[in-house]
Amino acid sequence: MSGPDRMVCALKKGEKSIIYLLILYYSAMRVEYVAFDSLGVKSSCVRVKTGDCDIVIDPGIASETGSFPLTSSEKMVLRRRYEGAIRDACSESEIIVLTHYHYDHHIPDQDLYRGKVLLVKDPENYINRSQRVRARALLEGLEAEVKVADGKTFRFGSTKISFSKPMWHGTEGTNLGYVLSVEVEHKGEKLLHTSDVDGPVLKETTDMIVEADPDILILDGPPTYLLGYIMAYYNLARSILNICRILEETETHLFILDHHALRDYRYMDLLHEVYRKAEASGVSLYTVAELMGEKPKVLEGYLRNGPTRWRTWKSFRKEDIIKVLENAVENGLVKGEWLEKAREL
Repeated sequence: MSGPDRMVCALKKGEKSIIYLLILYYSAMRVEYVAFDSLGVKSSCVRVKTGDCDIVIDPGIASETGSFPLTSSEKMVLRRRYEGAIRDACSESEIIVLTHYHYDHHIPDQDLYRGKVLLVKDPENYINRSQRVRARALLEGLEAEVKVADGKTFRFGSTKISFSKPMWHGTEGTNLGYVLSVEVEHKGEKLLHTSDVDGPVLKETTDMIVEADPDILILDGPPTYLLGYIMAYYNLARSILNICRILEETETHLFILDHHALRDYRYMDLLHEVYRKAEASGVSLYTVAELMGEKPKVLEGYLRNGPTRWRTWKSFRKEDIIKVLENAVENGLVKGEWLEKAREL
């Protein structure tokens, strides 16, 4: 196994925080990464201040998975810390965005949203049963200005907030339902928060990201901790190819890969070809923790507490991607074009 030694050789603490400060200084938007998986909680909560408005995207949180290499008490401390940060951000903002109704994307507490402008995923259409129930519980009787956002654009002064049409939470037909991606644009600068696209796995989702060509991209990455359960290896292969395409075809200057991918301490090995492509393209991939000058908690926990679910593994390289996709094509699971892309990697 070549993984652990290379994985934990992330940049020394503090180096990337300098980059973060420079981005803040020169950016037209002030972006605060409130809570993320690389910080040790299930979340992808972002706060964006433009001068016209103060926006919080996906104020949700949950404790990390059983395979996350922190103790229960460590997880509890982080959960309390970042839930407090999320609540503070919401109390100070005017606009709150909910891309879907999983609890790591919204806290089910009406008091948090009272008096706010709430831009939300449609609670009745393109939604699965469990999310519809959660949406109704949150929105019925809520004292807020609630606006369905699917496929719409909203303007607040010179700030534009645009939403995708409903997109699959991962693969076509998934029981996890649909999500919205959200784009915030101000004075020619664009931030795209993809929400839970699980990679992206799908070409259509990748097309949307490439067409948007954001300055700042916040991508959730594939949920590799669910490989063999909800996620198949051929979908991991498709995700890798799609992320590599985004690296090649956009001019994104800040590429954040966090949330699902950062629940697995093997992530740098399983995404080996992504990091190789990024290096070849001269693009730096950041987790939120690294951007803030810290080690991702999943690696920090692995170093301190040792492995949990996975004790041996290997890098998922080009030859492995080709082999997996050959089998998937042979069994009619994906089209041959994916295999062609893998051979060109």
